[in-house]
Amino acid sequence: MRRLVLALVLTLSLGGCGWAGRHDEKSKPDGFLLHGYVSVAGAAAGTGGTPCLAPPSASDIAAGAPVRAADADGKVIAVTSLGGGVLAATPDGFHCNFGFELSNLSGSRPTYRIQVADRPPQSFETKPLREGKEAVVPVDGPAGPTASPSPS
Repeated sequence: MRRLVLALVLTLSLGGCGWAGRHDEKSKPDGFLLHGYVSVAGAAAGTGGTPCLAPPSASDIAAGAPVRAADADGKVIAVTSLGGGVLAATPDGFHCNFGFELSNLSGSRPTYRIQVADRPPQSFETKPLREGKEAVVPVDGPAGPTASPSPS
């Protein structure tokens, strides 16, 4: 009975710290929340901070579009979706910014590749992201062809 209680306590304590179920990780979890946004150039002029839509040249960038975080090898680690667009005035014109958050990413990876919709992924160093720097994904035009993730 005593061994059963000990096993139960260990199981609950490991599950509570987030370690259970992460068999492919090599170290104790050190999750962080990644904040970022997609900044689409060419938005219509208006009042900063108001809702906006991406211009027709970037129609794939919209609220609900998928955002994927992958490791350096392209293995998808986390998925979320874009929030609604918010207009921002910049020195080079107006941009429509779509925010996103990815939770519980491991700080032990050196980089993350962020892919929005079917656009090519962009790499970001983990250290600044972990320290609160936002991952800003610029979009200046229509989506181009993307490389196939699997060998042909």
